[in-house]
Amino acid sequence: MRPVFDALVVGGGPAGLSAATWLGRYRRSTVVVDAGHQRNLSADRAHGLLGRDPTTPLELLAEARAGLQQYPHVSLWQGTVTTLHHVDDGLFRSVVDGAEVFAHRVVLATGVRDRVPEIAGFHAHYGTDVHHCPACDGYTARDQVVIVLGAGEQLPAFAAELLDWAARVRIIAGTSGQPIDDDQRVVLDDQGIEVVDGTAEALVGAPGALLGVRLAGGELVEGDRVFFSYAHHAANDLAEQLGCQLDHEGRIAVNDFQLTSVDGVYAAGDITAGLQLVPIAIGKGTAAGVACATSLRGHRTENTAPTPAPPTRWFTAG
Repeated sequence: MRPVFDALVVGGGPAGLSAATWLGRYRRSTVVVDAGHQRNLSADRAHGLLGRDPTTPLELLAEARAGLQQYPHVSLWQGTVTTLHHVDDGLFRSVVDGAEVFAHRVVLATGVRDRVPEIAGFHAHYGTDVHHCPACDGYTARDQVVIVLGAGEQLPAFAAELLDWAARVRIIAGTSGQPIDDDQRVVLDDQGIEVVDGTAEALVGAPGALLGVRLAGGELVEGDRVFFSYAHHAANDLAEQLGCQLDHEGRIAVNDFQLTSVDGVYAAGDITAGLQLVPIAIGKGTAAGVACATSLRGHRTENTAPTPAPPTRWFTAG
């Protein structure tokens, strides 16, 4: 017999595990499929979680997975969903590492993927003294000299945000191949942010004891931490397969219940619009899990369940 679950949760990060927790509390049969691509796994710490600040991303995931064990209706699978679409009998058909899995509802928590700078030493320093999120890690850079690598229209605003904490912010301008234009330089100068022309080649110093960034010409740009902002791409392949409405950045459009434009499909975490912070991802996952669970009321889980809930088609475009 083919496996049929009440809900399939794709993604085992904070948003997906939060959704699964609440599906479990509502006693909905749920499978979480996790490919292990959580965005913040390289970070030394996760900050700003009420009652547990700081923790580590690995500790947070381990505790969340352990918590799921109290819910016998929830299974956690390591794997990758490669195919997902709606079939004629009202179910969603997925393919997980070659095996078919069917579910009545879907929660997408597939996150985003960051473009990282291609410089020597990056991976050794990433998460320790190299970061992608000012809100997440800016406090750890308080009163320090911060170097910014990046490109795009958002770069001046990204660098200026770091002034909330840093003693000094400087941008290395040529690393991306996309130069900082004159208008951006005026904005940066108004903010007191230095622009260094050159191409970043390597990080200098040991992880946790960064000395700065060496340019291709050999010059050392001194700094205590590096923040980067190039681009990140929504992991929305499955959303596109399902026909979910996406915004101009490729993120999944949802309503207040985290319901997408496709009936029965919910989305949570960084794959949706808004601040990309762990506490917010957890909250969005909670909303998606509760909404998904209650949409199944009266549907197959319990013989004595009440009559079905109102239709789940709450989404309104725009």
